[in-house]
Amino acid sequence: MRLVLRKLSGLALAIVGGAAAGPLCAQTAVGESVADISRPSTVQRLQDLQFGDIIAGSTVSTVVVNPFSDARSIQTGNATAFGGTVSAARFQVSARPLLYYQISLPSSTTLTRNGGSQTMLVDNFTLNGASIRLLPLFTSIGNFKVGGRLTVGAAQEPGQYDGSFTVTVNYL
Repeated sequence: MRLVLRKLSGLALAIVGGAAAGPLCAQTAVGESVADISRPSTVQRLQDLQFGDIIAGSTVSTVVVNPFSDARSIQTGNATAFGGTVSAARFQVSARPLLYYQISLPSSTTLTRNGGSQTMLVDNFTLNGASIRLLPLFTSIGNFKVGGRLTVGAAQEPGQYDGSFTVTVNYL
């Protein structure tokens, strides 16, 4: 009886060992790798945010440029707007078609008088539409405009005031 078990155990090991030696028929397949290199995305300023010519009043005033209409208006105070170039800032986004992008605007920036130290605040930046947009299929170019609010101090020192602000475009 002992002899039979040893023979059966040897037979079981031979069967298991043969199965562990490898498959009887190996199969292979070829996979492919694909990379799509797109041209770099860009954001370009086309036009500056310009509040035009303003005469400071006797009280603090706020002047707004509307990004939809490029119109200027005195919101508060008694400053006087009287001409000059008025426009919302214009930017152009260029990337691959059908790409969503999100526009972020700063909370504020400071304009400083050329040749002086006097300043004015620009804040309440606004877009001409939604902050998340889709690049068109056939042009891969999107445009957006930015308006803002300028705070002119009472009896603000005359002169040209300059500053800059940064818009950020994130591709989604």
